[in-house]
Amino acid sequence: MKKVGVFLSRMQPLHNAHLWMIENALKENDEILVIIGSANKCGQERNPFPIDLRKEIVSKSIEEYFENQKNRIKIIALPDWSSEENDHEKEWGRLIYYNIVGNMEVKEFSYYCSEEPEKIKGWFEDEIRDRINFRFFSRDNQFNGLSATKIREAILNEDEEYVKKYCPRQVAGNMPLLQQLIKYSIRNGIKSIA
Repeated sequence: MKKVGVFLSRMQPLHNAHLWMIENALKENDEILVIIGSANKCGQERNPFPIDLRKEIVSKSIEEYFENQKNRIKIIALPDWSSEENDHEKEWGRLIYYNIVGNMEVKEFSYYCSEEPEKIKGWFEDEIRDRINFRFFSRDNQFNGLSATKIREAILNEDEEYVKKYCPRQVAGNMPLLQQLIKYSIRNGIKSIA
């Protein structure tokens, strides 16, 4: 049976910690499913970038960074229906699980993440959770607390050095467009609650 690893993130924008997680998953699995979350959200403070742009950046970065292994990686987008006040975690967990099963044709897989392990485990009902091998990695030691929020702030402040240090070329090369999208999101004052 093939071993499958799954990595889910909003990638607002993609940064080196995301690529590091994919690299870890590649070391332990035959195939990887990269899920770009919150596909239906853009123009918000936490979600300024549209899914087409994020998917393009992720695809090109994977082609560059994992050139010899790119055929082992599948990328999909998944809309988000959750919010901070939403108590539909189990429905969200089922949506994630059945998208993984439908795309990878396996019922058991490893789920890679670096944040909030208990919250993520809580998304899944016991029967589903028993089929998932949760692989938690701390990126704090590796990347000095790197986050997409810090990357967006650096883009907004035109800190090209920081962006080049912590992001793939596809992000650094799109800084003017990304900055414009961040400014638009801030100007509109739309706060994301997810």
